[in-house]
Amino acid sequence: MNPLLREAAASVQLGWVLGAMTVVFLAVFLGWVFWAYRPKHRAMMEEIGRMPFMDGGDA
Repeated sequence: MNPLLREAAASVQLGWVLGAMTVVFLAVFLGWVFWAYRPKHRAMMEEIGRMPFMDGGDA
């Protein structure tokens, strides 16, 4: 069998793994976004958003 065809056949057989990983990563991302935008985390996220502008010194 042609090595190129053998590799193509192997990649098709494992294609469902890539699909499952995509679904898992999408679910994790959506969960993370849901967690971040919950009202009880608002103050923490605003503080974290201001961190780049804080140099720690009195200017």
